Amino acid sequence: MEFADITDTMRIADAENKRFVPLFSDDNFRSWILYFRPGEHTDMHYHLSPETFLVLQGQASIKGIKGAERVIGKNEIVFFGAKDYYQITNVGTEPLVLVGNRSEAFGGAHVTAKEG
Repeated sequence: MEFADITDTMRIADAENKRFVPLFSDDNFRSWILYFRPGEHTDMHYHLSPETFLVLQGQASIKGIKGAERVIGKNEIVFFGAKDYYQITNVGTEPLVLVGNRSEAFGGAHVTAKEG
């Protein structure tokens, strides 16, 4: 059994300017914090395993490869199936903090969409 203090994790991410802070991991599951300053974003990409993101703070634009887009905020969660392309952007004025979970160990594939 493991525990994490999300408040401490958010403080560390901010103070050390870290976007990604791991929380837990084993051979087939992982959990982490993502911290985005206003305007920061991921690339358009997918993973080989399903994953979720829960918004703890801020506003996230979630965009799919075909252009579908939705803004989510605190206490909202998004689910991506395996190989679902997405991009996350902080569209708010405060830091965006997400808790991510995926059914694979750290180091899994990150497949970026080709431009054009």
